Amino acid sequence: MSQPSATKEVSIIAKGSVKFGFDLFNKVLNPEENAIFSSYSVASVLSMASMGAKGNTLKELKEVLNLPDDDQVLKTAYSIISSVTKSDENIKLEIANGIFPSTQVDLNQQFLNDSRKYFLSEVEATNFMDTDAAIKKLNKWVSNKTHDKIMDMFAEGSIDPYTVSILVNAIYFKGNWLEKFDSTLTSNKPFYVSPNKTVQVPTMFKNMEFVSEYVEDLKCTICALPYQGERMTMYILLPKERFGLPDVEAKLSSDAFDPSILDKITRKDEKPLHLPKFKIESTHDIKAGLELQGVSDLFNRACDLSGVAGAPGDIYVSKVIQKAMIEVNEEGSEAAAATAMQMVPCCLIIKEPVVVDHPFAFMIKDNSTGLILFSGRVVNPLC
Repeated sequence: MSQPSATKEVSIIAKGSVKFGFDLFNKVLNPEENAIFSSYSVASVLSMASMGAKGNTLKELKEVLNLPDDDQVLKTAYSIISSVTKSDENIKLEIANGIFPSTQVDLNQQFLNDSRKYFLSEVEATNFMDTDAAIKKLNKWVSNKTHDKIMDMFAEGSIDPYTVSILVNAIYFKGNWLEKFDSTLTSNKPFYVSPNKTVQVPTMFKNMEFVSEYVEDLKCTICALPYQGERMTMYILLPKERFGLPDVEAKLSSDAFDPSILDKITRKDEKPLHLPKFKIESTHDIKAGLELQGVSDLFNRACDLSGVAGAPGDIYVSKVIQKAMIEVNEEGSEAAAATAMQMVPCCLIIKEPVVVDHPFAFMIKDNSTGLILFSGRVVNPLC
């Protein structure tokens, strides 16, 4: 099924988000661990914050997110994304943005209006002085938005009683494969975790027609596995070298990488596919990664979020965290992520079988917008 082409504004934001995501991916994830990550979720929260940022704080956010100078492009793009990025008859895709301002502080009304208009944000005043009640409230919101897949987003004692506002993005996806795997054909197969470690993992099997090509620049085979309706696709990036995943990931985050390569993978052949089942849950300190990307003012007294509340230097961001999960089985995939920001005062043709038996990367892409909603790596399917 062909998908509607994204508007110019959405294409600009999607391209910038993909580049931002690959770079951040390598900075926040431990290369020796399984991981699931939603750069879209992080970009959404930062983009909301950018509408209230000024001066060098805004400059840094625009640079890291690869945003254009024209603020209307961001607003128009997210307005469209918010309206089209949702469930249909084939998949469940739910994205929610929440702003939880302190009952003790008045946020800028224009910031709230823009957040509601362009990000469809829900606004709920919260008494952070009662930290236990605030944590319970926010955890319930995230849990509800992710169908109970992201639980306890905020740990006990994680919220400052003097918090000005917390911005949250939650995303949930569930889709069945266009061609499901037969569970009776799933069997234990070797997966080569490292030169000194091999494990037996439940591995799905199907002889089917699917897109796969070897990409010389990345030194990996890319397989495209569509979900029902073909609006969403999972891409598997299998390194040519058994333990070559770090090199592939380094190339993905380099300036030379062109994300449009995914759209150019079109060679479809019938061949056997061996794909391990896996389930991953991750928690990430996004703040540390953003600092490595050059975002500094946002996290100290130089911060200018006067478009959110107060005067320049009155508030800054103390933490940006994300929790995410994904499960892949014979039926399809289910994934969820939530990102929170707390503000406080001051090609070659491949015809042989594709055997995914060593560490690999994956992405889930919305073909209608070009956004990569989730990305991650599998180092050991059993962990």
